[in-house]
Amino acid sequence: MLSNSKFTLASESFKMKRGFTLTELLTVIAIIAILLGILIPGVLSIQKNAKRKKTEALFGKVINSLTLYRKDHGAYPDLSGTLKGGDIIVNLNNVDQWSRFTEILALSQPDGSAFDSPEERSLIREQNPKYRRYFDLQLSELEAIAGAERLVDAFGNPHIYVVMDADLDGSIDQGTLPDSVDKDLRQRIVVFTKDEGEDDFPEVRSWDSF
Repeated sequence: MLSNSKFTLASESFKMKRGFTLTELLTVIAIIAILLGILIPGVLSIQKNAKRKKTEALFGKVINSLTLYRKDHGAYPDLSGTLKGGDIIVNLNNVDQWSRFTEILALSQPDGSAFDSPEERSLIREQNPKYRRYFDLQLSELEAIAGAERLVDAFGNPHIYVVMDADLDGSIDQGTLPDSVDKDLRQRIVVFTKDEGEDDFPEVRSWDSF
């Protein structure tokens, strides 16, 4: 009788230690794959939306800095942009235009480092005689592009364009905007990115957030 009890306990112990069958393992793997298929797109979407919001915030900083400058000086700063109609297009990925943007508006060099004596810089004296910092440049917003620091959006895209209503008529002409825009915009300053490389950057436009 005791021997039978030992045999029964041993059998139950064997059943408990036998592990998963192949079918059970495949079922678990399939469930995990389904869950990942549901969760990963959601996580990626959340991350993309967060980067888009961060980029829109950066665009807001650029627009605000230029708006404050115009209020102080009656006109926008000379950033060596391209005049088209009544608007000026500035490419912040252009060496000279980015340098002028940082020097005039951020009182800094293109790499974010400060000048020892900004009042000794002729460009600052001419364009920002109040020595007021209009744009708060953060090092986290910069990335080395072709050996030089450039402003990039939250996706890492350096192809950032600013269009200013230079003639102050209250609108940005359609011809200065991306091809997808089919009308003038009733705004004084807009910022947008273009996907000009092979990185497949999403294009972000400041007017979409208003």
